[in-house]
Amino acid sequence: MASLFSDGAITRQLLKFQSCEFDVESIHTLSLKNQSISDLGCISECINLENLDLSNNKLTKLHKLAGLKSLRKLNLSANIITSLDGLQSLENLESLYISGNLLGSTDSLRSICSLQNLKNLKLNDKAFGLSNPMCNTKYVDEVLLLLPTLTQLDDQRVRGQGQELFSLSNEIEKSLLGLHHSKSTTIRNNDFDINSEELDFPSISTKSQRVSTAEQELIDLLQDCAALNKQAVQILTKTKATQNLSLET
Repeated sequence: MASLFSDGAITRQLLKFQSCEFDVESIHTLSLKNQSISDLGCISECINLENLDLSNNKLTKLHKLAGLKSLRKLNLSANIITSLDGLQSLENLESLYISGNLLGSTDSLRSICSLQNLKNLKLNDKAFGLSNPMCNTKYVDEVLLLLPTLTQLDDQRVRGQGQELFSLSNEIEKSLLGLHHSKSTTIRNNDFDINSEELDFPSISTKSQRVSTAEQELIDLLQDCAALNKQAVQILTKTKATQNLSLET
């Protein structure tokens, strides 16, 4: 296999070997995952390529993908990518998997914001523990604002049928994170460390108030979750009814 590579770069021999095609121009689907590739080499010669898997490699730059105008599905998961420069010309790209890289902020997505056919984007793959530094609590809203054509983000429906459930799930997650980071509900271990020389009733009372406040906020959160759960049931019922009606007609 070593002869198929040239210093970690893709060669014509590798393309033919992996695709079982005699001409690289005839390749439509290609998997080059787990090949320790660091240079895209002559990948641009695959002018009719529609489906490309480059996951689990050592890629840092994507400029050599620019000529793949027919590409519809691209998997770049688990590489060392910090910029998507080079993808802006992939006008037919519909699905992009980029989890497990080093994209630091939503600004790194501006190279693909002009792709009108991009519907499916994966930045955070929870199933395999692959993410990006940009994937914080606010990234979803920012990504949707930047990429208005998306219908699916991180395996979740974000626009169209089923979008309500995603919004509800996102709202619950934000509520839970809000409780976790709330200063008023943070109970430190030393709140309950009692030194016999410092024991006095006012301090105990103060600590009891802190616990009571935390308990009340937890109760409030549970009530909010119950309300959100009720909304979810209603949405599911409505969605199921709509699907049944569509099948009948």
